[in-house]
Amino acid sequence: MGPDAALQRAAGLFSAGRLDEAREVASALAASQPDFFLAHHLLGAIEVRAGNPQQALEHESRALALRPDHLEALCNRGIALRALDRVDDALADYDRVLAARPDFVPALNLRGVALAALNRHGEALACYARALTIESHYAPAHLNRALSELVTGDLEAGWPDFEWRWTGSDTQIPKRPFTQPQWRGENARGRTLLVHAEQGLGDAIQMGRYVAAMAERGIDVVLEVQPALHGLLSQLPARVVAMGEALPNFDLHCPILSLPLAFGTTLDSIPAQATHLRAPPVHARRWRERLGGSDRLRIGIAWSGSTTLRNDRNRSIALSRLAPLRDPRWTLVSLQKEVRDADMEALGTGEPIVHFGHELADFLDTAALMEQLDLVVTVDTAVAHLAGAMGKPVWLLLPYAPDWRWLLDREDSPWYPSARLFRQQQAGDWDPVIERIGHEILRLLK
Repeated sequence: MGPDAALQRAAGLFSAGRLDEAREVASALAASQPDFFLAHHLLGAIEVRAGNPQQALEHESRALALRPDHLEALCNRGIALRALDRVDDALADYDRVLAARPDFVPALNLRGVALAALNRHGEALACYARALTIESHYAPAHLNRALSELVTGDLEAGWPDFEWRWTGSDTQIPKRPFTQPQWRGENARGRTLLVHAEQGLGDAIQMGRYVAAMAERGIDVVLEVQPALHGLLSQLPARVVAMGEALPNFDLHCPILSLPLAFGTTLDSIPAQATHLRAPPVHARRWRERLGGSDRLRIGIAWSGSTTLRNDRNRSIALSRLAPLRDPRWTLVSLQKEVRDADMEALGTGEPIVHFGHELADFLDTAALMEQLDLVVTVDTAVAHLAGAMGKPVWLLLPYAPDWRWLLDREDSPWYPSARLFRQQQAGDWDPVIERIGHEILRLLK
């Protein structure tokens, strides 16, 4: 196979999402043709898509050594640099692109994303506005504008832009091809509405609060959720089905993260009732007996989320970093079902952590275990949403640039009255956050 044919094959595999095969073909091509710019550039794009920023940086830097002013290669290298927390270097690459071509919409959008990572959302919004002035239907700019609008509290503007997530994100699952219309808040009394989960477990727990409001409107709600949440969310006033099960007939549908738009949710109208979930008594009793009695404060901890989330490195923490929280004056209880290999050794080091692992069969077990605790300390995972939805005191460790739902510069959450937010003051610097939490736990003992 000649170089051009190999390149076309690798590009086709990349377009089809077959990244491992595309990488293999493109790597062989780059090895045989070291000065073939497009081979290195394609490898950079593959690693960006695969979430491997260091490899992407190496390949795009090699490509740019061959063609220093290639706009797409500069943009890709900027993506890699931003993912490696080298945001100023990423901005320098985007500025090079925009100096050469001020109307290059992808660079305007990516510059906005980099500025948002620095919490410079006003400047980020200006970038998105400029991009959308040039290309009004550029979906990534709409979606990224939504994230800045939401995190800064402009929910009225953010929810409509957030509907661009279906085409503006390369990590979003495809929109369901239902023939029934999407419900947008109109009167649907007496009709059947399918509400379907679309992203993470935490999203489904968070948005479950709207089910009661729909039932009060006389809507027959069918709630489709991930299997792990089926038991937990079955206590809501809806017919709950697990993903993969046959759906009943329905008249309307609504993706679960579109519910705030349908309800016209503002900061002042978030339905933030203290509890809308709980553990069934039989589960609670079993876990109360499993834990046994204790006169020490019991603190649940969760330190990592799903590795499939592209931004996981920004929110998850190595268990070893929580060593300052190990103290004989209280008991740490792991709320992690899955423990990464790198954390297994730390799990057994120092003051013991009570860990149940796969005994937590689903979120009913997690909720029942959580009911036995005095406090939950967690990174931004589904555990945080579950604790908040149960009204359990929950302290969240948040990265410098947080997810949109936690807003900016506040220690409370309008979504969860029982939550307290502990934020990084510098990107990647968890130690002061953990130290502060340790001091606050000591205050609880006084």
